[in-house]
Parts: sequence; C-alpha cells; structure tokens
Amino acid sequence: MLRGRRQSLRGTPPNPRASRLGSAVLVSVVLLGACGGNGDSKNKASEGGSTNGKKTVALGMVGALTGENANLGVNIRDGIKVAIDEWNKKTQKYIYQLKEFDTQGDPAQAPSQKDKYIPDSSILGIVGPGFSGETKAVLPDLEQAGLVMISPSATNAALPTVVPNGKVFHRIIPDDDVQAKGVSDYVTKVIKPKKVALINDNTEYGKGLWGGVVKLLTAAGVDTSVTDSVDPKSQDFSAAVNKIKSGRVDMVFYGGYYSEAGRLKKQLTDAGVKAKFLSGDGSLDPGFIASSGAAGGEGALLTCPCRLATTDLPGKGGDFARSYKALNGRDPGTYSSEGYDAASILIAGVEAGNDTRAKLLSYVGTLPSFDGVSKTIQFEPNGNVKAGDVFVYEVKGGKLTELGRTSELAK
Repeated sequence: MLRGRRQSLRGTPPNPRASRLGSAVLVSVVLLGACGGNGDSKNKASEGGSTNGKKTVALGMVGALTGENANLGVNIRDGIKVAIDEWNKKTQKYIYQLKEFDTQGDPAQAPSQKDKYIPDSSILGIVGPGFSGETKAVLPDLEQAGLVMISPSATNAALPTVVPNGKVFHRIIPDDDVQAKGVSDYVTKVIKPKKVALINDNTEYGKGLWGGVVKLLTAAGVDTSVTDSVDPKSQDFSAAVNKIKSGRVDMVFYGGYYSEAGRLKKQLTDAGVKAKFLSGDGSLDPGFIASSGAAGGEGALLTCPCRLATTDLPGKGGDFARSYKALNGRDPGTYSSEGYDAASILIAGVEAGNDTRAKLLSYVGTLPSFDGVSKTIQFEPNGNVKAGDVFVYEVKGGKLTELGRTSELAK
C-alpha cells in the first residue's frame, strides 16, 4: 500500500535539466555485481537478472549509518525500507532491493563509497547523500555518471551550484536559507532576545545554516557579536562555553548535528548558563537528549523544515508512521518521511518504464509534482524543492514535543 505514488504528469514538459542528458550512459537493469551493497550472494535477486519473471532493480542509500550522528541516516534508510516493502508486495514487473553505503556523514569517506555504487549498474538511483559535505564531495562524479540522486536531508544552500547547470541533483527538504528565515522569524517575534551567541561546527551544513541565521538576525537589529566555532570531534567545549557565559547573552544558536549540540547544551547547563538554546534540523533527534541528558536538554528548541511523522497524525503521515513502526519496530525520526518519499519517487519512475539510469534521470527531472508523505513535492529547475514549512520542537520531559510551524508561531 503506497501512499504518495500519485503524480500529475500532464505529458512530458520541456525541461532544460532533462535536455542536457547528452551522452549519459545507458545502464541495463541487470546486476553485474554486488559492489559494496548489502545483498546476499545466495539470494538470486541480489545477483541480478530476474526472479519469477521480475527484473531486479536496486536503489542506493548513501549516508551515515554508523558514527556519532548515524541516527539521521538510519532514519532515512528505514523510511526507504517501507517504500521498498510496499512496492515489492504489489509490483508486477520488478523486485526492488536496497544497497547501503555508509559514509558516517564524512566528506572524506564519501569518495571511497562512491567508487562502489557508481560502477554498480543495478543501482538506478540514489537516496542521499544525507549530509551536505558528502553531497558536495561526490556530486561531480554523480553528474558524470548520469546517476540521479534525491537527498532527503542535505540542506546547504550552495549545493545546486557545485555542478553548474547540473541535472542529477535533487532534494526534497528546503535548504538552509529557508530554515534560517524560519529561525529568524521565530527568534525575533517569539523569543525576542537582545543578544545572541551563534556557534557552529565548521561543517558544510552547520556553518551554512549558521551563516544564514547570523545574517538575518543582524539585519533585524539583534546583537550577534558573540560568535565561535567548535571542533565536533572534541569532548570539551569549555572555550565556547566560557565565551558564551562572559558574553551575557539571552540566547544561543548552534549550527551542527545532534551529538555535539547535546554535548554543548549540557556543558552550558552545567556552567549555569540560563540562555535559551536553539538549534536546527541536524539536532532534531532523540540523540540530542541522550547527549545532553534529560535535565541538561530540557527546554531546548530545535527547528526543521520537516515534520516528524507520528502515529497520531491524520492522513498519510499517520499511516506512514504506523507502517514504519510495524516494519522497523520503532517510531519514525527526522528525515524518515523524506527517505520514504525519495525512494517512492524513484520507484514510481521505474514502474512507469524508466528502468535505465538515463530514463530515470529524465523522469525525475521532468516530474511536475509528487504527492508525498512529507509534502507535495515539486522540483525547481536547479533540483531544489519548492519551499515548505519550518517546524519548531521543544525538549519537554525528556521528549521532543512539536510546538508548531514558524509561520503560525511567529505571527
């Protein structure tokens, strides 16, 4: 039972991204080898060819599956699994399989994984990469291979410019500029601080979101004179903590991922800093609370240009959350819905007969809209998704609690 398959094609509209296919390599669906995936060599489907008259098609999941911030990648992967499970129960043409490529979210590890999935001709599309830095590292090679990617979570605003006039890049989450605007509106209209400390982790994602927030808060007249960067691999953030404490700020904004964000929040709490703490989507994970401790994390605010799917949501969001929990044994997390939607778009394209890399790339590039679980998805010519809502969550009683959309909270 797939929710989110419906699309409104209205023919095949002209699209400059699709017309630049040039000499993109046509790759058959036949699996030539298990290059770094998670297939079982004893399973005929994982060896390629066909099973019961059905062709085997693989999707690649590229992102962090181990490491300090692996929860975000695992959430994506498990969302993909729901889409594949649903389609394999209903498709008459194909057997879909998932191949996983663990980068730990590290740009330095991304190239070695890329050298495994790009040559694997069974992989027709990529869900990911998950983090902005690793996406930037592999985009030129994905472009050269004509291998379409749909990232559920890479938000750096400059990613569409990595390959000028590129055609493989797509993402279904709004970029950091969209989130920075939501953060700024919420901060200036709800929190109303006079002085803010702005800290980042020096990653493509963390620094990108941080920069957008600094720019907008400064323009709004907020004192943003206290800034610093931390090494996410360090356990000791005392230099930043002391700078924040001596700065006598009303609020701290952190651009980075949940493990370090939680550690920073705990050290601020231990140091007696009472300033409101706010961070972005990379910190929206129960791992933030695990890192900060329930007491240390209490009251922290976390934003995301996404909405967490819960079993009590009406409609497709609740349906997806229940299917996810039944399959994976836990509730969805940040980017689970987006992982599901990215996989669903790729699978719907294959089901429509686009079972080569070149055809699937053209399908995604000319897709007018897709009715997803996370939102109705429409891609801009540069691969960005048309902007959506930014949500705010608060740590209350050791749990992430949705407060609402910034557009409503900041009226």
